[in-house]
Amino acid sequence: MSPAVFALVQRQRRFEWELARDEQTRTAGRLVAGRTHDLLNLIQIIELAVYRLEHDDAGGRETRDELSRAAKSVTADLQAMMAVARPEIEIVRGAPVAPTVMALIATLREVATVDVRITISTETATRCTANELDHLLIGLVLDAIDQPIELAIRERMIGGKPWLEILRGTQSEVGGDGFELRAVDAIATRCGGELATSERRGGGAELIVSLPIVS
Repeated sequence: MSPAVFALVQRQRRFEWELARDEQTRTAGRLVAGRTHDLLNLIQIIELAVYRLEHDDAGGRETRDELSRAAKSVTADLQAMMAVARPEIEIVRGAPVAPTVMALIATLREVATVDVRITISTETATRCTANELDHLLIGLVLDAIDQPIELAIRERMIGGKPWLEILRGTQSEVGGDGFELRAVDAIATRCGGELATSERRGGGAELIVSLPIVS
């Protein structure tokens, strides 16, 4: 592995660790969300016990206070985990795509044969930050590093709304376990998009990352 490839892989792996931590947090939140009904029942039971102990002796009052604190704690934890499981999605305009791609292309060409064709405005942007766009493109290149890569970046109307498409064309289907593409897919999903593959007209394979354009 050349020093340039090693440096790019290390850069990608650090970012993938961040993606993994984010996904683990969301997964944990979703699991908790599935138990919401049970947790709410538990809170109600505790609150009922507190109510019945209201007129008890000092020992009862102490128990009541402990139960009350437990109910408040469980409620706060549940609210926090629900916020992770079902976050309010704020759509924020990310980095302009074309300038970000052009700033990275020299680095990509140090490790692979990459031909880029951009047919979008310099102002076109998605939800992706410049860092996310960088790692998305790095993942696409590392996944097919042993063969010539064609990248086409274009705009397309889908369902009456503008979407950005990043097409990666290769001469043959890329083998391996798709490790690099899992990071690409995670970035696309995080930014409201998706990943798809298809056979390429005239032979080869084509991968498409679709991302909603943000005005």
